[in-house]
Amino acid sequence: MNNDMAKVQKLHNQSDEFAGYLVFCPGCECYHLFDSRWTFNGDFEKPTFDGSMLVNKDDPTSRCHSFLTNGEWQFLQDCFHHLAGQTVDLVDLDLS
Repeated sequence: MNNDMAKVQKLHNQSDEFAGYLVFCPGCECYHLFDSRWTFNGDFEKPTFDGSMLVNKDDPTSRCHSFLTNGEWQFLQDCFHHLAGQTVDLVDLDLS
């Protein structure tokens, strides 16, 4: 697998300890990090992380609430962005 164009990137901190999995959110147009609070299915092309991700929960003007299942983002209705209520494919990370 080419690490420059993957859907999920495993990250480590400066001490080389596991930090989480990085994915790109097309709704927020930025990266989100799934850390050890989520269970990952190990599939870097069609990832599933158990449980929803809730970013900026106390700020409805920037809230993102979603599930990532089988490589698809399911954005819930309480998202602030244009993809609220939609399901879209996870896109490749551009790490070059």
